[in-house]
Amino acid sequence: MSDLIILSVPADLKYLLPVENFVEMIVKQFYAKDDAITVQRFRVIANEAFVNVLRHTPEPENGMITIYFELDFPTLFIRFPDKGKGFKVDGYYPPYPEKFVGTDHLILKTLDGELHGIIENSRTLKLWFKPVEYEIKKDKIVKGLKAGGMGLSIIVKFMDEVRFIKDEKKGHYFELKKVFKEQP
Repeated sequence: MSDLIILSVPADLKYLLPVENFVEMIVKQFYAKDDAITVQRFRVIANEAFVNVLRHTPEPENGMITIYFELDFPTLFIRFPDKGKGFKVDGYYPPYPEKFVGTDHLILKTLDGELHGIIENSRTLKLWFKPVEYEIKKDKIVKGLKAGGMGLSIIVKFMDEVRFIKDEKKGHYFELKKVFKEQP
């Protein structure tokens, strides 16, 4: 049986620190009591995810951002609902064409690899990171990088699964999953 904890904060960057603190409390209390590195990574993840939701949710419901934490040891799910269009892949927003189901798409190049998305179904994009050793100089790669998305690659590298889901009932949300190896 899982527990659900809900945090609602105003859709404003000044609430970033309380969001980070809340995520730290959840992780310390239920998952990584004495693991300072894991706790700090979750603070960074919360920061990046909250900022992304603010950036891509033009009009949050009631001016609030609600974050859902589902605790089912050893698994932690964190869901950040948003009212954005979803993730654009090859010119399409979700729902994606059926012909895309099961296909892999390059989303973003970073200094150390590529962020990819696999279309699991017409409404779900699962992200994964492919490390790449570039043979050319990194300064040339930097010139070709797009603004944004670097935080998303950090999230994908640390979490076990990252999905963007467009659900008819729940709306569009960003789902993060981490499976912990040991109980605190």
